[in-house]
Amino acid sequence: MASSKTCPKCGRRMEEGFTIDAGDHSVQNASFWHPGKPDKRWYGLKIDKKQKRKIETYRCTSCHYLESYAP
Repeated sequence: MASSKTCPKCGRRMEEGFTIDAGDHSVQNASFWHPGKPDKRWYGLKIDKKQKRKIETYRCTSCHYLESYAP
């Protein structure tokens, strides 16, 4: 994904960043995307690590619109 994007709302420059997932125990991690519906277990969500995708988030420097991708 290119680090230089144009905002689809106002046409200005977007900057790359990331969202932080504090989790249940305030452990800060970058967010991930996983296909399907959440499969809740007593210890948390069941996930397939091979299916996880890092989320890339872009923020408009003018109107502050956020746009996320999971390549």
